Amino acid sequence: MSSNTTLLTSGARLIVTTHNASGKSTFHSDLTLPSFSPFGPSGSSFTIFDTRSSVPVNNLQEPTHLRDTIPRVPASGVNFCVTNIAPRFSVPMHRTLSLDYAVVLAGEIVLALDSREERMVKAGEFIVQQGVNHAWHNRTDEVCRIAFVGVGAEMVVLGSGEELRETVIKVPAK
Repeated sequence: MSSNTTLLTSGARLIVTTHNASGKSTFHSDLTLPSFSPFGPSGSSFTIFDTRSSVPVNNLQEPTHLRDTIPRVPASGVNFCVTNIAPRFSVPMHRTLSLDYAVVLAGEIVLALDSREERMVKAGEFIVQQGVNHAWHNRTDEVCRIAFVGVGAEMVVLGSGEELRETVIKVPAK
């Protein structure tokens, strides 16, 4: 296996800026946030950099880093995180109530939809995901790292009135 398998456990460096009392730009923090691996060492890991409960945000408010949780976007808020998907691992079909902007940073991943359509997405490529039912399949021997910015979204309501609700991936009991 490649050396990029350290992406699963290494967490990620986060630099946060802010303003001082006179309004000048300054660095607030520079730290490495740990990753959360609810599916074990051969599954997925997550690092949440910031979650805000609503927009617009207060840029003087300190970022909220959520540890030991799978990223979820607040209904009227935003979430910024990274997900690492282990080699030969699949994330089951699920739907989020969010608009997700994503960029594959390392490796490649298959994005599968419930219509049975699939697309390979490689490092340097982008995704705009609009609350669809989807799964992720890493069919390679490399870790795939994806950065996400999620924005709370309204539930999709079909012309028939059917509501497409969120389906949550359950964290295995320890």
